[in-house]
Amino acid sequence: MTRALHLPITLAHAKGAYTVRLALGSERRSGNFVLDTGSSTLAVLPHVYDPTEDSSHAPTSWAQEVSYGAGRWAGPVLNAQVHFEALPMQDQAHCVQLDAAPFSLVQATAQDLHGADGLFGLAYTGLNKAHDMQAYLSERGIEPPLTWPWPFDREDENLADFETLIEQQPRVAVTPLFTALANAGRVENRFALLLRRPLVHVEDDSADPALLVADPRNQGVLVLGGSARQDGDHAHSLHEGDFDEIQLVDDLYYNVDLIALQVGDAPRIQPPPLSAADQRRGGSDAFLDTGCSFVILENSLYDAVLAAFDAFDPRLRATAERFQQAFAQHQQGIANADVDALDWPDLHVWLRAPGGGETRLSCTHEHYWPRNAMQAGQAYFLLMRQLPRWPAQSILGLPLLAEKYSVFDRSECRDGDCGRVRVAKARGADAAWSN
Repeated sequence: MTRALHLPITLAHAKGAYTVRLALGSERRSGNFVLDTGSSTLAVLPHVYDPTEDSSHAPTSWAQEVSYGAGRWAGPVLNAQVHFEALPMQDQAHCVQLDAAPFSLVQATAQDLHGADGLFGLAYTGLNKAHDMQAYLSERGIEPPLTWPWPFDREDENLADFETLIEQQPRVAVTPLFTALANAGRVENRFALLLRRPLVHVEDDSADPALLVADPRNQGVLVLGGSARQDGDHAHSLHEGDFDEIQLVDDLYYNVDLIALQVGDAPRIQPPPLSAADQRRGGSDAFLDTGCSFVILENSLYDAVLAAFDAFDPRLRATAERFQQAFAQHQQGIANADVDALDWPDLHVWLRAPGGGETRLSCTHEHYWPRNAMQAGQAYFLLMRQLPRWPAQSILGLPLLAEKYSVFDRSECRDGDCGRVRVAKARGADAAWSN
């Protein structure tokens, strides 16, 4: 077993999410894949992988159609080699190859991945469903009855119809890539992320991808495996101070129990009770999602946070609303100086700890209002209202995890215990932070 794989990650490609570089197939074609704890599928865009050039690939009769908070895609499930290439500190023995790893090759999409080549879903198996199309294909004379080459319409507007079709076929579970890696005994069943910012840092709008990658504020580390406390395997160089622990309460997502929010030193704000229907749909009242650039708050919590801003300084709410108007109209932020002119309080998030205690994670204004974000001189407000048609649930995205080293430990998931997340300060956080 490899003790730990340390993989460099960056904001430079997807801009609002971190990507890791993976190589696929016998030809080892590389792509940049969004690290997403809010999903479970390894989804690959066709420009980075061609099964006809890969002697390791094996088609199946399975197909997937996956919907996210925004966008959806569909494609066949294939099996092929996936290669994990470690940081230079490790020798070639630590560059791991996983044979016959399952993934989806996107053939129809209504989602823009913003410069990434696919998604690396890090969540559990329950989110990674597919449907076996064998009987359907055989009835239509497609032999062998496989989903590659893709035998369906590729047009985006037909994805809703395709979802209806495949939901009528037998449902099957696809093993997520990290789960397959752990099940194969290549690493321990835990991973960790060192994250710096929620959005790409841009000092010069003419900067090419190489310059964005070289900016340390756009860099991070993914550690696959490692020891339970992440004190060995070079992880001591990635964090400092003690770990705080968060109890995972469901394995639909990385579900947590959100106890309260607090704006600065104002009174704590409690979330409303979760209905039975939303409990079934969402697993709990909040989850940790590295594929989300925002902290998305349940509607009443969002309103209460904005009201607390108002009480702190009425200009805070007005500035946030001005950003939202600018973003809705032009997909742009507002001037750094407009945000810097105001005194913004920290946002504190209280979560259930193992044993029934509480753990507080704090999100500073530098992270819910990152400066030089996406474009030079612009700031983005990254608190957001609950998504339409979503459970009454908060999605705790990158702003809350910025400048932290977070260990997602799934090694003790048994007897109703879904594991825990351990969070410490990222080493070098104070020196690394700059607008």
